[in-house]
Amino acid sequence: MVKSTENIQAFFLGKLDYFSSIDLQEKINLEVQENKKEDHILFLEHDNVVTFGSQEKISDDEIEKLNSNNPNILFVKTSRGGQITVHNPGQLICYPIINIKKYFSGILEYVEFLEKVIIDTLSIYEINAHKVPKRRGIWVNGDENEIYDKEINPKGEKIAAIGLKIIKNISMHGFALNVNNDLNIYKKIVPCGMPNLKVSSISHINHKIYQLEDISIKIIDSINKILGSKIKLNIKKYND
Repeated sequence: MVKSTENIQAFFLGKLDYFSSIDLQEKINLEVQENKKEDHILFLEHDNVVTFGSQEKISDDEIEKLNSNNPNILFVKTSRGGQITVHNPGQLICYPIINIKKYFSGILEYVEFLEKVIIDTLSIYEINAHKVPKRRGIWVNGDENEIYDKEINPKGEKIAAIGLKIIKNISMHGFALNVNNDLNIYKKIVPCGMPNLKVSSISHINHKIYQLEDISIKIIDSINKILGSKIKLNIKKYND
């Protein structure tokens, strides 16, 4: 499965606006395709933004109306898979921009790897997280063996969302992990196409505020544990 991981570069960027993050991902993605740059993993946070994935059917007029009616939240169509999700301050975003063929047999194995990384990281904070049958993302306080019913939300609360785009085997987007973020923003949307979906966060469960840099380091530790790699996190401004 895994080949060399020694050249993966990881950066914690702090807060970055959504459009700038897309521009940066696309730039690195192209450079990785052309073998001009190593694989990257970016950690960051966004201001209030609701993104509509490729499976969510919404018109430009509807997007414009949402933005007009909600001046403190950006609503935007995005190229990742999936439906609707939320990003806001205190939520940790992880955007791996890697050649998945170098490390995994395909997209499914890559997604399962991301899920395992999230679950392993949450276990460090004594949170028992799990997958749910036929649903992407990670849950807490639910049942990983429950019977799938598309008309019924999974038991428990969702704590992490996954949405990807693959261009010529190079990944974009990634996962969003709720850490300290305000969960009330989820009431404004139908997250992941599931009305009244319950959500949670590390802070909500453990009654403690965490530094996103520290969570990022733990995620890298989990990646290194799973891949047998020695990736180090650079906590500084990304240098083109």
